[in-house]
Amino acid sequence: MATKHSLPAKKVSKRLPKGSFPGSVFLDREDPLARILDLADDAIISVDAQQLIFLFNQGAEKMFGYTAEEVHGKPLEILLPPRLAAMHHAHVQTFEQSGQTARRMGERQKILGRRKNGDEFPAEASISKVAVAGATMFTVIMRDVTQRTLDDERLKASLREKEILLEEVHHRVKNNLQVVSSMLGLQARSLPDADTRTALRESQHRIQSMALLHECLYQSDDLAHIDFADYLEKLTDQLFSSYGPTDRVRLCTTFAPLQLSMDAAVPCGLIVNELLSNTLKYGFPGDRRGEVRVTLAEVEGKTVRLTVADNGIGLPQDFDWTASRTLGLRLVRTLAQQLHAVVELNRENGAAFSITFPTGGTT
Repeated sequence: MATKHSLPAKKVSKRLPKGSFPGSVFLDREDPLARILDLADDAIISVDAQQLIFLFNQGAEKMFGYTAEEVHGKPLEILLPPRLAAMHHAHVQTFEQSGQTARRMGERQKILGRRKNGDEFPAEASISKVAVAGATMFTVIMRDVTQRTLDDERLKASLREKEILLEEVHHRVKNNLQVVSSMLGLQARSLPDADTRTALRESQHRIQSMALLHECLYQSDDLAHIDFADYLEKLTDQLFSSYGPTDRVRLCTTFAPLQLSMDAAVPCGLIVNELLSNTLKYGFPGDRRGEVRVTLAEVEGKTVRLTVADNGIGLPQDFDWTASRTLGLRLVRTLAQQLHAVVELNRENGAAFSITFPTGGTT
């Protein structure tokens, strides 16, 4: 009876260069370690000191379209776009000479891979090295991030589209407010009653202060917050040009850099409009000369202090501004409540209103 002999294991005849690892030419699919490596969706590729491939898991086969046999003994560059091959070769050499043994996930660098069919794809890669039998082995772990890159690009495009829409909204709101302001101006000029004309022009300036906010936001890179110092500079100049006796009264401003949301900027801007308008209209009658100061400063962390002060005739000692029925001061009180602000009046050497409020917004 003939004795049945088992066939000898198939021997790989390819010779690897000096410094390579012939014991790991192919993964033995029955080896528990090989099974673990093949469970990974990431491509796991090991190369020798000459950057010749000797380990190629199933994740790499799926990602690149090559079989392990096809890439065995081939240079790592076949998995990269030709224009980037030299750069990556130099990168591996630099890593070999460094004191690092691995670059963790947080240190990964995005690269481009190249499939068997020539298609390129974005990938994340990490690299590690280990000395075996006097030679250095490098292992590269790659992850295809094509879908993530497409999602990121779609998200960026969507965000940019929304930013453009918001810019357009602010631009149109500004234009509409300017139209309303112009209509009020035309209406005021057609009325014979001086008090009515004054009331309409005051409303016109209120609308212009809000239009200016939308203009600043339209020109800003941040559509959620406004550079309030820049806005106040423009607003005070605008009001001073409209009301100010510029030959007799000097405007002094000091504004700390501050970003405010629209919820805080609108009421704050209207408060400045009311207080500064009143000061310029009534604080320096006749030929009286003087100075108006508008300051903005951060105090005690997330708290802001806005001050509108002058050295004009001031307010009568018996005048209770908190009970005044004039529209301007009523607006100041209402808007200060929206800001959760504390308003203080100093009557020494003119009049100085200080409004202190948190930067957290309004309710």
